[in-house]
Amino acid sequence: MTQREGPWEFDRRARYLLERNMNEDERIRFGIEGMDGQLIVALDERLLVVKPGFVKGKDFDGLVTSIFYSDVTDIEIKAGLTNQMIKIHAFYYQFNDRDARNYQGNQVMQEKDFWLSNCPDTIPITRWSLEKHKPYLYMLEELVRQAKET
Repeated sequence: MTQREGPWEFDRRARYLLERNMNEDERIRFGIEGMDGQLIVALDERLLVVKPGFVKGKDFDGLVTSIFYSDVTDIEIKAGLTNQMIKIHAFYYQFNDRDARNYQGNQVMQEKDFWLSNCPDTIPITRWSLEKHKPYLYMLEELVRQAKET
């Protein structure tokens, strides 16, 4: 069960951030799509937490966090009143905010503008979408386990 393409492929903001943060030799194994276009993308050796932002002319704002599977300590599902949060706990992650820009003249980290999403290693997800993506969460846990064995 692999999901190489997903709804994010049609979101120019997400596609732009993926292209800027993936190496040429990396491939997408699958993705877990959350709310507001946010997603977790599983690559061969790492995952990306992608948070698309605003469209500014031909450029797109957003934040991307890169986490190697071997650095992941836990994948947590946090329950909210109506929705859930997927949080990737890790020893280390690389936060790429080069696509984050000033918002209304203020130096504001872009993720503050996302509903329920003020952490670079967390995405909000609806309950029904979480159920749909559970097989991918299990696959993600397996990638983490395999990385720790090597």
